[in-house]
Amino acid sequence: MRFAIYGTGAVGGYYGGRLAQAGHEVVFIARGENLRALQTSGLRVDSTKGDFVLPQVTATDDPAAVGPVDVVIPCVKTWQIPQAAEAMRPLVGPETLVVTVQNGVEAPQQFGEILGMGHMLGGIVKLFTELVAPGHVVHGGGPAQFLIGELDGKISPRAQGLYAVLKNTQGIAAELTDNIQAALWEKLLMIAAFGSVGAAARAPIGILRSVPETRAMLRACMEETRAVAAAYGAVLDEQAVERAMTFVDTQPAGGTASMQRDVIAGRRSELDSLVGAVVHLGQAAGVAVPVCTSLYASLRPSELRARGELEFSL
Repeated sequence: MRFAIYGTGAVGGYYGGRLAQAGHEVVFIARGENLRALQTSGLRVDSTKGDFVLPQVTATDDPAAVGPVDVVIPCVKTWQIPQAAEAMRPLVGPETLVVTVQNGVEAPQQFGEILGMGHMLGGIVKLFTELVAPGHVVHGGGPAQFLIGELDGKISPRAQGLYAVLKNTQGIAAELTDNIQAALWEKLLMIAAFGSVGAAARAPIGILRSVPETRAMLRACMEETRAVAAAYGAVLDEQAVERAMTFVDTQPAGGTASMQRDVIAGRRSELDSLVGAVVHLGQAAGVAVPVCTSLYASLRPSELRARGELEFSL
């Protein structure tokens, strides 16, 4: 298969690197110092699943020079989707699959509105990885899971074909599901709560779980997300919240969420796609989400400042 990784950061570098290592043709779409490093020195991946170096990789900042591929994996933040989808047009031919791996539940629809819903395949990736230097990815742990599924729940030949490729790739724990929608909502249930409560409290996960008030807020946010999911046909079992809380209780005490880190650093974040999505989707479905609404409202001014839409100092 011929792959294009659109956005070669930590996640794109890891999965694209594994696919290239397995012998597939992979084109890395990157920019800036990372692009220059890929073009001159290749890609280095240090991983708990085995280190490797690809001294020569195909990397460019021009999708038009690549043309249509079999599979595009866009590895961009949710707020970058509109611009990324437009830029990806030259990569998408009649049979191209676009596997969305963004946080939240709205990315497939957002990419599909621009590129066509028929190209979309839902995806979830789970791993701890970091771009420590241009062209250098460190995978610090986790199973490097790659879960894929058709948005309508069918087990299609094209999904089975991609699953077979991923399954046979070293360092990727591939799974094929007939309910990607529920999987996306269950991931949102966890990260919307962790990211927003962590950002509002300005505290790591060990504190969030040990202080009764923040622990209760985590659980309440999760329960509200579960209720909104049900309104959209994604029925999460009664243990979904318990699984998420078990995850909270088993993480290193100093752990933080990516959205939380962005908010605290004054960077643009995925606020609108995480707890913000729970709020606006809940409102549209007539589901009350008071805790999520309060969290979203408290973080919204900082988000607008990070976008340059508000100016204030404390």
